Amino acid sequence: MGFLLDIGASFFMVHEDSAVECRNWEESVGSNPETRLKDIEKTRNSASEIPFGGRMGHQQTPSQMAISSHTVDWGRFEIVVSLDISVPLQTRRRYPEVVWVYLPSDPGTPTAKRARRNPPDGYSVSLTHTHRRFPVRPGLSSRAIECPYSFQSSWSWDQLWPAHTERRGVMVEHQTFDLLDETQRQQLEDFGPVRKPQGSVSDVASLLRASKYYLRLQGGPLTGNGQVEAVMAGCLALGNPATYVQRSLFIPPTVVQDFGEALRRILFFESYPESFEAARATQLAAAEFVCFRRPAYQLLQQLEKHRRNS
Repeated sequence: MGFLLDIGASFFMVHEDSAVECRNWEESVGSNPETRLKDIEKTRNSASEIPFGGRMGHQQTPSQMAISSHTVDWGRFEIVVSLDISVPLQTRRRYPEVVWVYLPSDPGTPTAKRARRNPPDGYSVSLTHTHRRFPVRPGLSSRAIECPYSFQSSWSWDQLWPAHTERRGVMVEHQTFDLLDETQRQQLEDFGPVRKPQGSVSDVASLLRASKYYLRLQGGPLTGNGQVEAVMAGCLALGNPATYVQRSLFIPPTVVQDFGEALRRILFFESYPESFEAARATQLAAAEFVCFRRPAYQLLQQLEKHRRNS
């Protein structure tokens, strides 16, 4: 969202190319040896199906919306960010003046992990999916940029989804929501509607814009893209840092270890609105810097370096 709205980037959906390197996405969906061929075939065939059967408003298949990467004049751009290896190496080599940026769809694949040290052949830079406040990950090279998948700013949200004049209630992260019992959900209702992410992207965005808090307490470790989106949407994100892989958006007032502490913290913020606004502003400032401004600036630095070396 940040690329399209804040930076004003163009967007192309391209067909899968026949070049071997463009099958790199198979590392993710084909990671299970027992079902590898079936999973890859299912994913490839999904390009010819209307997403969600049209229930979310889609009217065309991805294949109908895609074009060939060979028809694009990539030389019109100074930076091209490629989700996985979408453009073949032969094409990328024809545009050496372009800063080619590799963004893996799955940061856990072998190629994505290697890219933290060296981007794939023909790429200048790789984006890591991470957003550490201090980018000191071992093995992170100067050609890797800490940048979350949810690269966006609060300004992005303001352009697409209007904020509610009076925000109330709690958006509960889906794993946490499923683990809460009925009594706990009723206790949260004292602060307004209790919501969970569901429906289309626009549906979830509208729910976030109506919510005052975002809560994540339980479940397996998450990268934290939902937390990034909630903060940029204007929520105060509370939670247990132990349930996150990326913890940079936590500030002391937003750390809660369990449900009881979460209730007490929300009650405190409801009783002291100035403390709520101070915490929300601080958390948003951290998110804006770590998740948008710093990676955007570092991309520009890579462009300037590329120009000097060309």
